[in-house]
Amino acid sequence: MNYILVDPPCIERYYPFTLTRPFGEMRVFGGTIKEIWEKYLDCEVSYLAHPHLEKLYPMKWSENNDNFFIPSWLLPFPDAPFKKEESKTCVSSIFMDETQYQKILNSDPSSNTETFRNHLASSIDCVFNIISLEKSAFKLEGHLNYSEDGSYFSTHFFPAKSNIDCSNNPFLNDDDGPIIIEEDVTIMEGAMIRGPVHICKGSVIKMGAKIYGPTIIGPYCKIGGEVSNCIFLGYSNKAHEGFLGHSIIGEWCNIGAGTSNSNLKNDYGTVKMWDYKDKKFKTSAYDSQFLGLYMGDHSKCAINTSFNTGTTVGVNCNVFGAGFPRNFIPSFSWGGAQGVKPYNFEKAISVAEIVMDRRGVKVAPDYIDMLRSVHDITSKMK
Repeated sequence: MNYILVDPPCIERYYPFTLTRPFGEMRVFGGTIKEIWEKYLDCEVSYLAHPHLEKLYPMKWSENNDNFFIPSWLLPFPDAPFKKEESKTCVSSIFMDETQYQKILNSDPSSNTETFRNHLASSIDCVFNIISLEKSAFKLEGHLNYSEDGSYFSTHFFPAKSNIDCSNNPFLNDDDGPIIIEEDVTIMEGAMIRGPVHICKGSVIKMGAKIYGPTIIGPYCKIGGEVSNCIFLGYSNKAHEGFLGHSIIGEWCNIGAGTSNSNLKNDYGTVKMWDYKDKKFKTSAYDSQFLGLYMGDHSKCAINTSFNTGTTVGVNCNVFGAGFPRNFIPSFSWGGAQGVKPYNFEKAISVAEIVMDRRGVKVAPDYIDMLRSVHDITSKMK
């Protein structure tokens, strides 16, 4: 069987993060969504990615007519019958061979892979919601929220116990969930961690850091200050003092020293976030009282930046200056509370190359092409 992950319908609702990656590259406890599916299926999976991501995330198509599309916004139950033969009939509408694939593409002269992708995502959403309601195979996951029963991890993919001994260390508390430390992680003196927390390969926790779970720190991050209920996708720095709460930080971001965000309104009301699809601020589907900062890849902020409750910063932004920046900063913007202007694309790429080179990562031409496409896509949103 050849498995292919498909992005959710209305992928714009997950911008700015899915501007630069498929949804399956988002992190949950236990790894990325793609990694969890690969653990479960015991094989590699690929993506049906959006056009500007196809070169970085190519789809692997099987000529044996055994291609199976999986919704990347769902995670499998530990005891799901998904791999059993009888489950195949439950999702027959998304199990197709090359002939069926081409038939859909050619059914309309104006049809293209984007049309097919959207149609497929909607069909999968319908089919798998039925399966989920029957509790036979899948558990529907919300937008980076975790299971409805209050647990923050599945023991099938995320260990139920810490992989370090917390019993005699007053700075490590795994009473509410495990603390998982991957290889090559450095935890400096005096760091305090309260689980559930997952710290991925190569990350550094600075001296005196205070980390409250549920928090996921992706690979090769540097984390200091106070962090609560956050996801760092990887290769990002919040190395100094300051508070970050109920936030999601993309890759290759840098949070300046002393920067903090608000994650609760003064009136304790529901927080609104920028909705890229509807192009306005909207209450989240979960009526969240706590929401902080969403920051897309390659964005950075200066020292002592203060982000208001429910702020969205796009891809490749440079935020600085006194006062609260506005609650939505479009991708490739330069400025702060006094206003923003377009960030020159060539300058942005030059900075990205320097930043990535410091971590030993070379910027491939396909990666630059992807960022150029993101620049073109988001320029219409300003």
